[in-house]
Amino acid sequence: MIRLVTVGRRRVEYTLVQAKNRTTLLLQALPEGKIRLYAPKGYSLREADRLVAEKLPEIDRAHRSMASARPALPGTLPYEGRMLPVEVKKAPKTQVLADGNKITVLLPSGRAEDAAAALKAWLVKRALEKIRCELDVWAPTVGKSYGRVTIREQRTRWGSCSAKHNLNFNWKLIMAPPECLKYVVIHELCHLLYFNHSALFWAEVGRRMPDYGIWRRWLKKHGSELTLSPGGASGGA
Repeated sequence: MIRLVTVGRRRVEYTLVQAKNRTTLLLQALPEGKIRLYAPKGYSLREADRLVAEKLPEIDRAHRSMASARPALPGTLPYEGRMLPVEVKKAPKTQVLADGNKITVLLPSGRAEDAAAALKAWLVKRALEKIRCELDVWAPTVGKSYGRVTIREQRTRWGSCSAKHNLNFNWKLIMAPPECLKYVVIHELCHLLYFNHSALFWAEVGRRMPDYGIWRRWLKKHGSELTLSPGGASGGA
């Protein structure tokens, strides 16, 4: 049931859902400014209107919080070490294209949150492709097999190797210079030989990538800049 309640000079619309088996009230602030009140069957309409009017300041705060939490599409994006402009175009099918000079997000809705989701999915896919290419190059030099390869959004690490030799990588590595991604792949593969950060471990990393220290420091310094939105997290490897 759609209800209208007047609060000051505002006319507020909400949906009232009365259920026979409900014994309590539940007032919800929903996306796109919508409001829903669940109530027991036969609950007073006047009391329902009064409750919505009374709780309107809290509902408004919840709606503002939802709006600020929606992902905004960046105007530029770090991709393989370069800042590329991002352009959104309407199209029948969702697709992300990169030509080296810009990134184009094609999608039916044209909404920023949909574009951001499509862009992240594309970056995750590209990260996995690049990481698998590097694994194909460097795993034979280690001589040990690895298990599953998983792409994650780790808050404090760029990569990890489990005791079962499963490898995990942060998808944001695709935003960094390719040498950073290469370093993290080599780093985790060397954990198949030494499950620690001993001098022997670092010697194995250095044998395969003598300048690894440059890219390790780059990630420490610039890792927080690798993000789709302000306030990213840097990691360690």
